[in-house]
Amino acid sequence: MTRILRKRNEEKEFLIKEIHHRVKNNLQVLSSLLHLQSRHIKDETALDAVREGQNRVEAMGLIHQKLYMGDNLAAVEMKDYLYNLGDTLLDSFGLDDDRVKIIYHLEPLHLDVDTAIPLGLIANELVTNSLKYAFPDGRQGLIEISLWKNEAGQLCLKVADNGVGKSGAPQMKGSTSFGTNLVEILSKKLKGKPEVLHGEGYATLIKFENYKSV
Repeated sequence: MTRILRKRNEEKEFLIKEIHHRVKNNLQVLSSLLHLQSRHIKDETALDAVREGQNRVEAMGLIHQKLYMGDNLAAVEMKDYLYNLGDTLLDSFGLDDDRVKIIYHLEPLHLDVDTAIPLGLIANELVTNSLKYAFPDGRQGLIEISLWKNEAGQLCLKVADNGVGKSGAPQMKGSTSFGTNLVEILSKKLKGKPEVLHGEGYATLIKFENYKSV
C-alpha cells in the first residue's frame, strides 16, 4: 500500500510539474507575440504599453518556471525569483550595471503561488517605474529591492531608487497610471497599501497582511 501511494504521489508531482511547464511555455509564446507586435508599432505610448505588457507576462512566466524547476511544487523561493526578475527588466530596458545597478536585500522566503504572482507583478511595476523615470538623460543610479517579514508578522516589500524623484521625472504617460492602478489592486488583494516614502529619489513600501508562506 505504501508503494502504491508513493507511486501515485510521484505521478501527481509529475503532472503538476508538466502543467507549470506548459503554462510557462504558453506565456513565453504570448511574450514572443507581443514582441513581434511591438516591432510594427510606431506610436511611443502604444509601444510602451505593449512592452510593459510583455514584461508582466514574463514576470508571471518566471513564477511557473521556478515552480516546475524547484523541489517544492507549492512554493516559490522569492530571493532567486526577484534576482531573476531584476535581471530580466534590466535586459528589457537595455541597461546594465555600468549605468543602473539593482541591489537586493532579501530574506529567504518561500511563498505560495497565490502570493508570489501578485507580489512578483507588484515588484515588476515598481522597478519598471524606476527604470523608466528615475534616471533620465543617461543618469547613473541604484535601485534597491527589499523583501522581509517585520516584527508584526507582515510581509514587507520596498522598492527604492536614488534617481531624480517625482518632481524631476519626465512627464508620466497613461501606461504608468495603469501600472499604478495595478499595484493598488494587487496590493489590496494581499491586504496591503502602497506607501510612498519621502527622501532622496523615490521609494515605495507595502506591508501585506494576507499572504501564505510555505
